[in-house]
Amino acid sequence: MKEGYWVIRTYEAGPVGEKIKFWVPGQKPAGKITRKQKSEIRKAAQNEYSAMRQLARLINANFRPGDLFLGLDYSPEALLRVEQKAACRCGFRLMLTEGQRMDAIREAAAHEMVNCIRRVKRELDKDGIELKYVSITSDMDGDTGEAVRVHHHLVINREARDAFVKKWQEKGMGSVDWKPLDDQDDYMDIAKYMIKQVRKLEEANQFASSRNLIRPQPKDRVAASSSEVRVPKGCRLLHRQEYKPGRAQYIRYRIERERGPTDRVA
Repeated sequence: MKEGYWVIRTYEAGPVGEKIKFWVPGQKPAGKITRKQKSEIRKAAQNEYSAMRQLARLINANFRPGDLFLGLDYSPEALLRVEQKAACRCGFRLMLTEGQRMDAIREAAAHEMVNCIRRVKRELDKDGIELKYVSITSDMDGDTGEAVRVHHHLVINREARDAFVKKWQEKGMGSVDWKPLDDQDDYMDIAKYMIKQVRKLEEANQFASSRNLIRPQPKDRVAASSSEVRVPKGCRLLHRQEYKPGRAQYIRYRIERERGPTDRVA
């Protein structure tokens, strides 16, 4: 095996923790990790990047039972307006492929979502309420991969519900539906559902989020060996990627107790 070392990257997002163990080419740090080695670790960790995991971290860190999973749908009239705006963006070109036409409609709908969020934020600011959200714009069935009418999904703080209903409907955009988040161990299933409905568009972000969210930051440490990564004491395993010696590892777990000042993250 080429020269290198194993690193364990740990995230804590609300009550959910993650550990990713991966191989970093290069000389093993003799002491404190240097700036150059931090750069090497970041490059190696890119292979473990997942929009689904990143979205789940944001939801777990910022939302709780009683906050809302929100759906915004377009009425036929509003969808026609979105399609007209998409045509304007394309300069009314006649030779668009179906994929290009869908891309233009999705971009126009995403712009409508941005405008709605701005109106909601202004409405909430009047009452001193902060808006927190993550959102996606979808035009695909996540199970079949087939094209569907463009729509939006969001997770929002519960205080923002009435403002979304008001601002979406007063503009004649369409219907709004919602359901409260359950008291679950982990909101990964919601993140998975949202990301599955996003077409993989080149250079397009798969989700958007408000700037005021807690964004869990990784903590890295050099591992002594390639042995199987352990669940920390006082935590309950939620998911373990199949362990294969010499391969990257991944686990998710529920943090069942508050950490004390002397607790060490394994």
